[in-house]
Amino acid sequence: MPEEKEQLRIPGHVSVKEAARMLGISYDRAYQHVKAGRLASKKVGGKHMIPIQAVEDFKGNPPGRVRAEPPDWRVYRSRVKISATDIEVQVCSGQEERVVAKFVAIQQAQRHTFTGTIARFVLEDETNPAIVSIWLVWKDTEMPDESLVQREFEAFKTEFADVLDWETALIRTKRGIIYT
Repeated sequence: MPEEKEQLRIPGHVSVKEAARMLGISYDRAYQHVKAGRLASKKVGGKHMIPIQAVEDFKGNPPGRVRAEPPDWRVYRSRVKISATDIEVQVCSGQEERVVAKFVAIQQAQRHTFTGTIARFVLEDETNPAIVSIWLVWKDTEMPDESLVQREFEAFKTEFADVLDWETALIRTKRGIIYT
């Protein structure tokens, strides 16, 4: 591993070590990106200096495997059906940042996982961030009793009552046809 010597400063540039810290990766990994040309740099006095803009624009390798092509469509066996609840709700005025923070907090604490769900999505409308969509997906063979679903949903609504306007909520139940 090449070692950093004394700190060289060039306006608008950072060292490999500083770039690694900014990207949240190891020095070795950042240096590999520089050597592979994935992270632009200039060699100055034997040291690689990276434009700050290059660090900010850098997109590392995505986690997991990258699909070579889209997955095929599938149909569930006749014994299994998919059921989904689609909830579209307004964010209370001025609460856009707070609602996101609350969703992050429930994810970190693994709360409101909705018993039996096989997928859960919370989506922000790109054209109107004051609208949030919540998708809950179940296999009918794993769908819990309706009273449990209602209790869990009421607890969820209560936690978000200060940031989501449940009076405006549009709640729809849907049945799956095909999936990937």
